[in-house]
Amino acid sequence: MFSRRHTARSPRGRFRFAKLLTIAMLACALLSGAAAAGASAATPEGMFGINPGDVFKLPQAQWDAHLAAMKADGIETVRMGAWWSDLENAPPVNGVHTYSWSELDQRVVALAQHGLRWAPLLSFSPTWGSKVAGDYSAAPASNANFAAFAAALAARYGRGGSFWAEHPELTALPVTSYELWNEENSSVYWHPGDAASYADLYAAGRDAIHTVDDAATVEVGGLAATANGATPADDFVRQMLAHRPDLRGHIDAVAFHPYAADVAGVYAAVASFRHALDSIAGPGIPLDLTEIGWSTTTTPEAERAADLSTLATTLTRSDCGIESVVPYAWLGPEQDRTDREQWFGIENADATPKPSAVAYAAAAQLMRGLSATPAPTSTVAICSAAARAAGPAAAGAAAVPAAAAKARHAFRVHVALHQDRRHRTRLRVAARCPVGCRLRFVLVRPSGATAASYSSHVSRHFSRRRSVTLHIPRRLVGHRVRVKVTAIARNGRQAHRSKTLRLH
Repeated sequence: MFSRRHTARSPRGRFRFAKLLTIAMLACALLSGAAAAGASAATPEGMFGINPGDVFKLPQAQWDAHLAAMKADGIETVRMGAWWSDLENAPPVNGVHTYSWSELDQRVVALAQHGLRWAPLLSFSPTWGSKVAGDYSAAPASNANFAAFAAALAARYGRGGSFWAEHPELTALPVTSYELWNEENSSVYWHPGDAASYADLYAAGRDAIHTVDDAATVEVGGLAATANGATPADDFVRQMLAHRPDLRGHIDAVAFHPYAADVAGVYAAVASFRHALDSIAGPGIPLDLTEIGWSTTTTPEAERAADLSTLATTLTRSDCGIESVVPYAWLGPEQDRTDREQWFGIENADATPKPSAVAYAAAAQLMRGLSATPAPTSTVAICSAAARAAGPAAAGAAAVPAAAAKARHAFRVHVALHQDRRHRTRLRVAARCPVGCRLRFVLVRPSGATAASYSSHVSRHFSRRRSVTLHIPRRLVGHRVRVKVTAIARNGRQAHRSKTLRLH
């Protein structure tokens, strides 16, 4: 749904007294005052993001107000486009590519100044490099050219990138995750093309980015759940792996856009796709909801606010392996009431919030432990076999039967760390679960930035114990690191555990 075609800013909006009262009551209920010391978070860092929509189409002087509001709302990442069509205006000359970074640099500077990490969406073919001459929304003619662009972007904005070297005044927030294309299972954004041609592009882009940063997460671009003439997301992934079986075990993460009429529909779409993805590509692949939301042309604002709050407090602690929730969008153009695409924005053009923004902010702050109210930490059953059998109406229910809660409580993963004193770049991780499970290991800095992903160490056997040696990048010796371990049971249920250690 990520359209480039909206060009004008939204009109300033005013709230009625009743709407203000609703906002105040909702904020008080979820926040209960200022953030309290020691409040516990139910979600890992990086869970809450936003699509900026038309923010960067405003005059630059107006950016700060919106970015400051995002940060204050508890938003951590901004899914902003890295439009290849804008960044490489001419074909390479004698194999040399030339990119225009200056406009993008201004936006990344603005994000970093507000402590917001950029999650780039790499999409749109340059008109000179499109399969359909002059059509930026068509698939690229050359995967090699796209891969060169992806590598150049990572070398500039990723870990150790030239952008951060050029801006020592900024606290570095390098890109750690890259989303390749948008709704490529829809003919709107991927034509002429199919799952096989996208699989080739993903493989080329992933390899290119990993050459620059082997710890980067490279996501399959957000798959549309419905509409736009889309191939069903599960069929698309199935066709990708049929064409490129070598990708099995080499997909870092998958982005998904579960647009639906209501919350129950979102739960049903996520549960169905999670089940299919585990079956097709193997269990445990992280799932990022990089677009989700409602247009007020079809969903009243008060209803949308309640629904966003519900999703932010349930999906983020569900049993679905979700690592981020990114509503669409912060700001919409709001010029044509007959165009539903223009009315997804949760903020007004003057950076004052609609009830939806207040609801999302309160939920994000609650779940991140920034509220005086303790965050709920129990797992919400949405994607387990039992939850799917109960149907979407029951999925995500706040009250969970005691027996089911006890069973989930029993499924834990226990972790022990030991650094090799002779070889300081080796870390021994012992993990066990009470039932047979597969294990996935990720090494992160305490800031939340992924330092290394050890997907190759996912256990192939359903054993109760597993011990692996993680090779630590030398740059991390002398620093504190956190090892995140995910245990995946046969039925797809997941348990998470993390431990922190200072490397000597």
